[in-house]
Amino acid sequence: MIEGVGSGVAVSEAERILVAQPVRSGTYRAPPRALGQRLLVWLLRLAIITPIALMTPEIVAAIRNRPDAVAHLSASTADVLGTSSFLLFVMMLTITPLHVVTGWRWHLILRRDFGIGMAVTAITDLTLAATTTDDTFHGGFLSRLYGHTFLAAGTLATLLLIPLVITANARAQSWLGKHWRWLHRLTYVVWGLILLHLLLLFGFHGFFLRALALSIPLAILRVPALRRWWQASRQLHTHRIRRAVAAVALLGIFAAGFVPFITELAHKGPTAFIQHPIDD
Repeated sequence: MIEGVGSGVAVSEAERILVAQPVRSGTYRAPPRALGQRLLVWLLRLAIITPIALMTPEIVAAIRNRPDAVAHLSASTADVLGTSSFLLFVMMLTITPLHVVTGWRWHLILRRDFGIGMAVTAITDLTLAATTTDDTFHGGFLSRLYGHTFLAAGTLATLLLIPLVITANARAQSWLGKHWRWLHRLTYVVWGLILLHLLLLFGFHGFFLRALALSIPLAILRVPALRRWWQASRQLHTHRIRRAVAAVALLGIFAAGFVPFITELAHKGPTAFIQHPIDD
């Protein structure tokens, strides 16, 4: 029984009413009205253009056929674009859990923005890797896409983003109807393929374990029963201590996995920008 509500049956009914219309992942929201929230949305959108901005000097140098430009691209593309595409994917995945925990709605518009940004970054990464890494992966263009199992997993994950990006708009959602949601469940296939790519690349340590760690809270908060309980408890102002403890624990696990990727990008990104990449 929850205080101030009455019987357990009444609580269940209240919970059903409160979570009757949860925010759907395919719902496109209007920009927030509050000035502070609008500014924060635009500040967060800077993350979308950051990876391409960091790589632009090297790309321009390669187009101009400058000495060592292709070698610089080969050394930087995975460190900068690969890491950035994963970070943008994670940021997209955090939108729904953040709403579940806090009830915030101002950030929902960023789900599509981060998703499209991730796809553009990943496709750019794939294109550059397939055309500039012949010194690392011998063979033709296709062998640099599918020549190893970890390459095949990464390539497939990137290709699956294409139909998701094409249909990431309200018109496509209306046209596809109930099939739109089934199509966009490919996001979870992409998620699994990314983890497989990292597992095959790094084994059971390093970046794979970090990616797995940050994936745990994001997956837990998507479990339907837990999500409904959290939303109902938040709206009924109950189980505050339980929710606070759980939120701190989940945030700690997420941060343990997320921060090393940010650190990696902060370390490798500037060196790519000044065209002195770190090749390790």
